[in-house]
Amino acid sequence: MFEGLRVKDLIGEREAVYSVEANDSVDIAAKKLQDYKVRTIGVVDEGKLVGVVGQSDFANKVVAQGRKPQDVKVRDVMSTTLTTVGLDTTFLECLQFMDARKISHLIILDEGGEYYGMLSWRDLQQRLVKELSRELQEKKEQLNLLQEFAFGPNVKKVL
Repeated sequence: MFEGLRVKDLIGEREAVYSVEANDSVDIAAKKLQDYKVRTIGVVDEGKLVGVVGQSDFANKVVAQGRKPQDVKVRDVMSTTLTTVGLDTTFLECLQFMDARKISHLIILDEGGEYYGMLSWRDLQQRLVKELSRELQEKKEQLNLLQEFAFGPNVKKVL
């Protein structure tokens, strides 16, 4: 079911790739996350991906330490250990990367190695539910056909 499913299938045609600048202050970055309705975002410096930052970084490295968000630069709280995938990475490989590294986002790089956005656990979860629902519906239809074949067209449907 998921063998042929790749990152490029999961994200479709991206209309926008969100990022924040490494020199942005945390309050500006937090506002961007809110505006974009995302929890984690890529950090760029001079057009190149240099890290990733998310709500948990703001909570743990700024708020919990009593720092003022407007006085802290994104570069000071971002993570630089990046787990990346390409557009041809499979659905199952993405799940394995997230599970092995205990992370909820993967950074997508295009064929040229350029930042192409992020893939979240939520993206994978939504696709999983969609595919399982579709497969379940197909199984129900098959069972009803088999039941009709075995017991005739007027039998009460089980499903």
